[in-house]
Amino acid sequence: MIEQGDSEPGRTGGLQFAAFASVGAGVIHALAAGIHSEHPSLARLFGLVAAAQIIAGLIALARGGRLVLAGLAAINLGSVAVWGVTRISGISWISGLETAEDPQFLDSVCAGLGAVAAVAAVAAIATMRTKPRRVGLGLPATAVGAVTVVAMLFGAGQVHEHDHVDEPAADGTIAADGHVHTGDEHADHTPAEDAAAATTGTIAADGHAHTDEAATDGHSHGDEVSADEVATDHSPTDDPSAWPRAWDPAQEIDFSGVEGVSPAQERRAERLVARTLEDLPQFADVTTIGGLGYRSIGDASTGHEHYVNIDYIGDDAFLDPTRPESLVYRVDGEHRTLVSVMFIANQTAIDDPQLVNYGGPLMQWHVHENLCWAVGDDGVPVVVGVTDADGNCAPGSVNAGGDNPMVHVWIAPHECGPFAALEGHGAGQTDPSAGTRTDQCVHEHGADAPAEVAVTPVPYDPTKPIDLSGVAGVTPEQQAYAENLVAVTLVDLPQWSDPAVAEAAGFHSIGDAATGHEHFIQWDWINDDVWLDPDHPESLVYEPQPDGSRQLVSAMYMLPDTMALEDVPDDGGALMQFHIHDDLCFTPDPVAPQVAGLTNVGGTCTAPLVALTHSPMIHVWLTPNECGPFAALEGVGAGQVQEGEEHLCDEAHGSH
Repeated sequence: MIEQGDSEPGRTGGLQFAAFASVGAGVIHALAAGIHSEHPSLARLFGLVAAAQIIAGLIALARGGRLVLAGLAAINLGSVAVWGVTRISGISWISGLETAEDPQFLDSVCAGLGAVAAVAAVAAIATMRTKPRRVGLGLPATAVGAVTVVAMLFGAGQVHEHDHVDEPAADGTIAADGHVHTGDEHADHTPAEDAAAATTGTIAADGHAHTDEAATDGHSHGDEVSADEVATDHSPTDDPSAWPRAWDPAQEIDFSGVEGVSPAQERRAERLVARTLEDLPQFADVTTIGGLGYRSIGDASTGHEHYVNIDYIGDDAFLDPTRPESLVYRVDGEHRTLVSVMFIANQTAIDDPQLVNYGGPLMQWHVHENLCWAVGDDGVPVVVGVTDADGNCAPGSVNAGGDNPMVHVWIAPHECGPFAALEGHGAGQTDPSAGTRTDQCVHEHGADAPAEVAVTPVPYDPTKPIDLSGVAGVTPEQQAYAENLVAVTLVDLPQWSDPAVAEAAGFHSIGDAATGHEHFIQWDWINDDVWLDPDHPESLVYEPQPDGSRQLVSAMYMLPDTMALEDVPDDGGALMQFHIHDDLCFTPDPVAPQVAGLTNVGGTCTAPLVALTHSPMIHVWLTPNECGPFAALEGVGAGQVQEGEEHLCDEAHGSH
């Protein structure tokens, strides 16, 4: 077969367009190699593709031929195919291309030139015009050259840092929809985005925006904090370099000026937040996510309820708000408001470069090494507590370890920024080498000294998120332990609301209803190996009602009677005070003894009454109490505390 050039002088053929388009695409890829210098492997890949496209184009102009054009078409088709994959799903094994990206001007032009080169080369082969001519080069050279130059001029200021984020506007901000806005421009949002960026930035579980609510942290602080209050009280403009900054999703996304953060890390973090604001509201209705594989971990009583998708944890998606591993809802009674995603990296070291370098100091991954898990009634794993001082879980639960690092991205206002962790035991643990945590609020006086931040205690209200902060001498671990005990009690103890159910399980009244509180005790559970467990409580406290019924108001957890009061673990610190009753005398009934008197002046019981157990015990109240959630009863019911101590009345957290 004879290969031909163009038969008409001055005619522009497919070969010329193919060659120049390939060279143009190669030049843009060469520019991209420099732009992506923070990813060395990706930069080298762009350089190789650029060289291949440019060399193929030049050889086609110089020699032509079917094989040369076939190679040129293959190189450019491959380049376009890879570009398409990165727009749809990302390439997990290439650093910088792990997540899907939005098409942008520079890469779209490059892909377009590659497509033109491939199509023109195939057309030249099909028409047998595969030999170069010395005329007719002006049109393709001018057209392709102009497109390439324009793309390079616009692309020079547009950094594709994977996850692609548009170049910040003159003021360094990027709108929540991921696009550049300057001056007084405002983003055009989809309905989902408008919901996500409502006044409070929250999406209610029914799919509607609620502008009168705002979730700022894991606790109730009296009146809810509005987005305007967050922005006013913690304005990021007060210190442009401060981090974390108060976060308001209704405002433009701007993480600039933070020390130690590279431009690429800043853009990745901004883009992640923008994509999360756009995509996460599809999960706003908590009643629909069960069909997607999400299950609650049973932590609603903490004020935030996590729903986890086990299948998503094990897949290859990374920081993908369309496949979030965990969803976080703010709890308001039966109502659930979607406020955050919690991305989880499967079986990854917390100091893995992919995690650490993604957002740099802007994002801090954490793990939960102290949570105790058990299988719920429906077969789903749920959190039932935290480890004790020795790192052990209570019998019947296990510590699953902390092999899955995680990070939050909030779509609701948060005073500690868009990547803030929860508080208390919900904060988790970070890599010790990370130093000061950047996912919690740290206010400083001067360069290095942490500020002493006064915390106003919040009265205990079982219907609201539990917050036992503000007590001097209580460590964060002790506060978390106490809050967790209250939380699991509020969730699980109501199973004993019917005294008949309790009696069927072996509980017996001690006959003290006349005091206003009637104790039912399961005597066989006192000296077992289960402590402080609302599924296995040693004693239940009911309040007699005018109609003769009884209302469950408290658990009274009892430790083994072999444990001295001074040996009780200090897990809850000053928040939790155990007591004993060494002055009560009981009837000698071996099955259901009842309180029938007090010890005499000699400290003994008068026959036939007998003294029974002196177990250390503590109440956890389901109802508001003026002395807090662990209050003892009054009068004789208060019992005795350690020598030298006074009976604790936690008025700071008491209901008034």
